[in-house]
Amino acid sequence: MKLDTIAIPREAGVEELVPSRYALQIGDIDVLVVSDGVLPLPTETMATNVEPAVRAAWFKDMFVGPDMFDWALNVLVVRTGDKTILVDAGLGGQFPGFPRAGQFPRRLEAAGIDLSSVTDVIVTHMHMDHVGGLLVDDVKKRLRPDVRIHVSAAEVAFWGAPDFSFTSMPTPVPKVLRTTASQFMKAYAANLQVFDNEYEVAPGVVAKLIRETIPA
Repeated sequence: MKLDTIAIPREAGVEELVPSRYALQIGDIDVLVVSDGVLPLPTETMATNVEPAVRAAWFKDMFVGPDMFDWALNVLVVRTGDKTILVDAGLGGQFPGFPRAGQFPRRLEAAGIDLSSVTDVIVTHMHMDHVGGLLVDDVKKRLRPDVRIHVSAAEVAFWGAPDFSFTSMPTPVPKVLRTTASQFMKAYAANLQVFDNEYEVAPGVVAKLIRETIPA
């Protein structure tokens, strides 16, 4: 994966009109931002605790809405030394109602990146739009059997017995989140590399737990 090649389609007919990726370099580390597509969401899902008029006015000021908006989904590919690291994996294909999402496998292929070359995966958190892509059958078959999946101990503990009492979500969402996280942990139990506060996946690439305090 080099910056002078990944930003250009490999061959005619493989890539979209506008490549859905952005390449940059941080020191000696190559980074590729890849679009997994967009997830259309009702505006109310992003502000369930405000008056509808206040929410509508805010989205109008942002030139979005008023009823739906497209939530952009991205994954990262980081290459340094002999490591190819995937950060998150998008939505996957288990949600047929969202045909514009779940695009990262074919977009990685269009960028010339084979899933079998991925040595490590960093999961920022286990929401469906971050781990769902790892549950796609073709993705599971193409990943190497010894791929290391890095996730914080706090995240594993939470999804072992999720508590949604501190948040407000549309009724179907907690069940979907819980089911997807459970499927992910079951499918990749043998690959999980659980860390407490931080872990250096590769020189200059550190997975770190960020703790946020919930106001009393």
